Amino acid sequence: MVEVRIPPGNRMLSFQTAEKLIKSAWYENAAAPPDKMVVLVDADGSDPDEVLAPFRENLPGRLGGEIGATVLYAYAQWHLEAWYFADAANPRGYLGRGPGNVDTSKPDEIRNPKLHLKHVLDQVYTARVSEEIARTLDARTIAQRSPSFEGFVEAAMNGNLAVDTSDAL
Repeated sequence: MVEVRIPPGNRMLSFQTAEKLIKSAWYENAAAPPDKMVVLVDADGSDPDEVLAPFRENLPGRLGGEIGATVLYAYAQWHLEAWYFADAANPRGYLGRGPGNVDTSKPDEIRNPKLHLKHVLDQVYTARVSEEIARTLDARTIAQRSPSFEGFVEAAMNGNLAVDTSDAL
């Protein structure tokens, strides 16, 4: 498994940046290249098809036959940060306190979890901070509490090309 790659400088992910990240992951692991890559975009409540359209339309042509891995496209509508609250015990260690007044037993029902997370953090919320929080979490716990996360993991593990995590909203 290749580590998570995020855009440098906390920039938004564009298809151009995704291309560079995919190619760097591919060539850095030339001896044992990955069989698939997942482009995960946080739709933040926007229409996921509109958010993913530039990636789906541009990446295949830009990667051409150069990359032998399947590229999967996934999105989290609001779930990315909600998933963090699903494993309430582990983010507590990172945050230095509890998740506040959020019902962590139903993370998919949290409205605007990114804003809530920003309120409980003692620092600016960036992609790097998001990655650091994610590394403290137990994916099994999140999958048990979040149907959207379970669907995302299943699709990514099985190579389904379309991952829709919006059904729980």
